Formats: sequence, C-alpha cells, structure tokens
Amino acid sequence: MKLLYALIVISLAIGAGCKSDSNKTSTSTTASASDILSGNGQRTWRSTKETDSQGDKERLDREEKKEFVTFMSNGNFTMGSQGQSRQGTWKHEGSTLVMQFTGEGVSENFTVLELDNNALRLRAADGSEMTMKPE
Repeated sequence: MKLLYALIVISLAIGAGCKSDSNKTSTSTTASASDILSGNGQRTWRSTKETDSQGDKERLDREEKKEFVTFMSNGNFTMGSQGQSRQGTWKHEGSTLVMQFTGEGVSENFTVLELDNNALRLRAADGSEMTMKPE
C-alpha cells in the first residue's frame, strides 16, 4: 500500500512539473503563418495598439476597440464592427499580408512585422502600424 501511495505522489509531482503553457509557441512545431492567422478553421483578431506613420501612439476609441478581422483557412476574411462588415480574400506571402476586398477593387498590402499565437503586428504602406491580439 505504501508503494502505491508513493507512486501516486511521484506521478502527481512529475505531472505538475510538466504543465505546458498553451499560449507559447513551441520551437519544434512548424505552424505556417497562414495556420496561425486562421487557427483551426477561422480566427478573430482585435486591435490593441496603433501608431501613426511617425510612430506616435494613437488612442483607440470605444468603436475602434470593437473592430475585428476574422481570417478563415479557406482564404476568406471578414472585417468590421458590430452591424457592419466587409469581406474579401487574403493570402500571406513571405512577409506580406494581402487583403483583397470583394466587389470594391481595393487591395491592402501589409508588412507582417510580428506573427505568433499571441500577437499580429502589421505595417501599412503609409508607415502606420497596428498590433492585434486573437480572441
């Protein structure tokens, strides 16, 4: 009985020491940028920080904090806020994220400065930057 008790205690101690942090990306996994952007089917990102083209921080107002972009693994995206949205297609090539809006003839190209499971930081053509966090 004492041996069984000792094995249970040791197993619990080892298990507690092996706890993983699901927010950290493992260096042994090779998730593509597209997989990180769209998650398992789709992933929604919200802006947490913006800077203008001179690098000055811009305060996000209440409405801007409600804005989102959802990247879907089929290459589509939805961008908007409550009650309003725009759709289109996206692709990630090298360090560039291209977003083509449906029916508008408008395409936005962003330089991806940072992308992991916890943050997406983009630079627009005018030099402004946006940091987003996933939901």
